[in-house]
Amino acid sequence: MMILQFYIKGLIISLLLVLIFSALYAFTYLVRNADKPWSVRRNRIFDLILIAILTTPILSFAVLGVLVILNIRGL
Repeated sequence: MMILQFYIKGLIISLLLVLIFSALYAFTYLVRNADKPWSVRRNRIFDLILIAILTTPILSFAVLGVLVILNIRGL
């Protein structure tokens, strides 16, 4: 039961991190490449969404490990 709580916390933390970095990257990409056709920019955004979907669960396991270690050490 405790591991599930850590996993949910890790999933939320990793989701927030991925959303922040993805939004920052998307914004800078769209601003810098305003001269490219919309289809090219749209495809890049779709790729970014797919990468974010695949990265979030993997990153959540890394955050889970950090949370477990911090809990064991009492921090």
